[in-house]
Order: sequence, then C-alpha cells, then structure tokens
Amino acid sequence: MTFLFIVISNVCIAPAISFRLKVLEFRKISEYADRKFHESEFSRFVDDLGYSESKNNWLCVNRIGCFGEWQFAESTLRFLGYKKITLKKFKADPGIFPREMQRNALESLIKVNLSLLRNYEHFVGDTIKGVVVTKSGMIAASHLGGARGLKLFLASDGRIDRKDVLGTSICDYLDKFRFYELE
Repeated sequence: MTFLFIVISNVCIAPAISFRLKVLEFRKISEYADRKFHESEFSRFVDDLGYSESKNNWLCVNRIGCFGEWQFAESTLRFLGYKKITLKKFKADPGIFPREMQRNALESLIKVNLSLLRNYEHFVGDTIKGVVVTKSGMIAASHLGGARGLKLFLASDGRIDRKDVLGTSICDYLDKFRFYELE
C-alpha cells in the first residue's frame, strides 16, 4: 500500500514539477530578452544623441568649444573627473579623449543627471508644451541644457525653455528623444 501511494504521488507531482521548471525557464529567457532589448535601446539612444550632437564625429569641435561626439564642455568633463582633458589638448591630440572614453564620460553624465533628476521623475507621462515627458527625453534634454535647465523647464510647466547657442531648446530635445525604452 505504501509503495502504491509513493508511485501515485510521484505520478501526480511530476507534471507540476515539470510545469514549474518550464515557468522558471520562461522567466529566465524573458528577463534575458528584456535586458538585451533595453541594452540595444540604450545603444540606439546614445548613437542617435551622438548623431544629433556631432553627426557621430568623435573628433568634432563646435564653435563654442564643446568637443567630441557628444559635445562635452570642459567644465562638464572636469565635474566628471576628466580634469586633464581640455579643448586645447584635444585639438592638439584627439587621442587623449578617444571615442570609448567619450562614451564612458557620457554614461557617467547620464547617471549624474538621473541622480539630480530623481525628484522630477513624477513628470514622466505628463504633457508639457504638447510634448509627452519620457525618461529618454529627460536624459537628452538634461544633456542639452543641464539638469538644472530641465528642472526649470519642468517646474515652470515649459515657460522657461532655455536654448543652446544654435537655438535648440529643452523642449526640442524632450520631443526628439521621447521614443526610447530606457530602464
């Protein structure tokens, strides 16, 4: 009788165990796919931001002295800890700030800006000046006008909309870069 009970319980439990294993495997695959999707979205965002800033030219220097693919100001680089990289040195030898280092600086800047904007995340999903605020739009807008410029824009409901020297506004970047799925 005990033997029969063990056999019957194993037969009844086996499908449940198999189902649980399949669910766990599905979750792992799903999490992997989500991670890869967000990594590719972030890469697409970074490439598109670089294109908007310099046409993806890591050697670019603009007329106000910002340089690299993502058009860094010297003050921004100093703030991020890249104290030895200056416009003068970059012009003399762009190899002091290669594309990989520029990408690392950009990723650091994004982290800093997200930290500075953590109390403004509640604006995500709001519409200001006809533009839906998204995380990706906020990252791009803070790259253009600084976290402070974006905070002023959000807090003023778009009335304070600073522009760079080329006439591109915070709202322009919020709109242009709003479609990326960044986590």
